[in-house]
Amino acid sequence: TKDSVTVYVNAIMYYKVRDSNKAVANVDDYSNSTRLLAATTLRNILGTRNLGEILSERDSIASEMKISLDAATEPWGVLVERVEVKDVRVPEQLQRAMAAEAEAAREARAKV
Repeated sequence: TKDSVTVYVNAIMYYKVRDSNKAVANVDDYSNSTRLLAATTLRNILGTRNLGEILSERDSIASEMKISLDAATEPWGVLVERVEVKDVRVPEQLQRAMAAEAEAAREARAKV
């Protein structure tokens, strides 16, 4: 992420071949190429956002991915129909640290 937090993201991309001639002639393996492009696009988009934005803006990330992927795969005859960000996980150690920080903030507010 933009704030150097490692996250694990599961996303799904639905696509179909719109022009089979382009899919065969313009790219070696349209299926694998589309998957690799999706993974790269996801990494690039997540790298521009901090953890809070990633957790709260899944729909906008999916929309941005769909637009980018559809434009990139159009010359291959592939139409990206839908992208969904299913799951965003942070490492367990970071979860514990975030929970401890939240607990300390609650205790500080309780003392006031």
